[in-house]
Amino acid sequence: MKKIAIIGAGYVGLVTGACFAQKGNRVTIVDNNQDKIDQLLKGAIPFYEPHLDIIVQDALAKKTITFVSTIQEALSQQPEFVFSCVGTPSLPNGAADLSFVEIVAAEIGMHMEQYTIIVNKSTVPVGTAAKVETIIAAKLTERNVKIAFDVASNPEFLKEGDAVNDFLMPDRVVIGVRSEESAEALYELYKPFLTSDKQFLVMTQPSAELTKYASNAMLATRISFMNQLAHLADKLGADIHQVKHGMAQDRRIGAHFLNAGIGYGGSCFPKDVAALVHMGMEQHYPMTLVKEVENINHVQRVWFSHQITNHYGPALATKTAGIWGLAFKPETDDIRSAPAIDVIKKLLEQGANVIVYDPVATENIKKIFGDLITYADQGQQVLQNADFLVLLTEWAEFTTTIPSHFLQLKDRVVFDGRNCFAPEDMKALGVSYYCIGRNSVTDDVPLNHYHVAATQHDSSAWQ
Repeated sequence: MKKIAIIGAGYVGLVTGACFAQKGNRVTIVDNNQDKIDQLLKGAIPFYEPHLDIIVQDALAKKTITFVSTIQEALSQQPEFVFSCVGTPSLPNGAADLSFVEIVAAEIGMHMEQYTIIVNKSTVPVGTAAKVETIIAAKLTERNVKIAFDVASNPEFLKEGDAVNDFLMPDRVVIGVRSEESAEALYELYKPFLTSDKQFLVMTQPSAELTKYASNAMLATRISFMNQLAHLADKLGADIHQVKHGMAQDRRIGAHFLNAGIGYGGSCFPKDVAALVHMGMEQHYPMTLVKEVENINHVQRVWFSHQITNHYGPALATKTAGIWGLAFKPETDDIRSAPAIDVIKKLLEQGANVIVYDPVATENIKKIFGDLITYADQGQQVLQNADFLVLLTEWAEFTTTIPSHFLQLKDRVVFDGRNCFAPEDMKALGVSYYCIGRNSVTDDVPLNHYHVAATQHDSSAWQ
């Protein structure tokens, strides 16, 4: 059993703390939002993440987890490990905002009482571990005390919607350290989650920090590549679904992240791609490929919205648009950088009425649009009240819909941002079906028209 402090009760911090507590460690989680702390002490999770509530409630019952509102209180319990899991949002120039990381480091330096391993689990630019070391050392000097400590980089690889499984059964655990002592201690901490020592990867701090950005940028690149290829497939009469299948059989490529669609969103890919572009600029080595990934993702959203406006023209102002899916992906209520936000804004600009439904993300979207749009209690209600449907999140309850249900739409038109249905089935029903890369109806404006706009676009606005 280890004593662990977790700073930040967001997606990363809460999942990390809960999973460590499940293995019998003593975990204290810090958050400066007292209302959130009060809810967590009752076992109520402030966001949707499958199975997390069960683990937290079990840990509370076993008294292996607790929640406090100050770092000082957490450190007074003399934890062996302190995990920094605070947010690193994008600044206007695309750089990661490290202000929360720096505040946490200063607080640790002011209140630590014994040798501690401080672990950066937040996604942070290369060089942050060294910066944290400097801040903590400065605070110890101000206190006129000598306390040994180590700083490790331990980036998270947690998919929203499957974060608990990712932590309990990781592909790999990446550790960036400068001492064998901290590496060995972290290995013992993570050992209960490993099925093989090969999963535990020890490297330098800068390498660990860059690994996180490199991983997310690679996945984002696969998405943008397939989306650009899908437009070419449409123009050539090819089926991107068949192309994907042909590619995926190559073991060097595989099937993951090869689905054409409206593009990536969420809290990680947009932010991390922008940060990697910024790091390249700082080093006078432009990350041109990564920048193009970012541009293509923006293009995809503009292009998709244009399918709707091009189909209806001025008549869109007289229509009611139905939206299925508000979260950026299934099994989460996270709407950060969600395509739904951009599509809804475009529809409202054109004067359309909008009715939306999502299994879990409705309350979050209300914070943005309020009473400007209508909120349905179920997907069927959207079909019964809309002229056409826009599908933006591939929740299972949407993808398993019997296509004949779309005949309830007044105009019998579906704009599918996730390629959930077979175009031939929709055509046989008499449904106008706009999808991506599957011989759907395309616009007459060349795609490079949007490429120019995207290149000129301030990408930070999409983070």
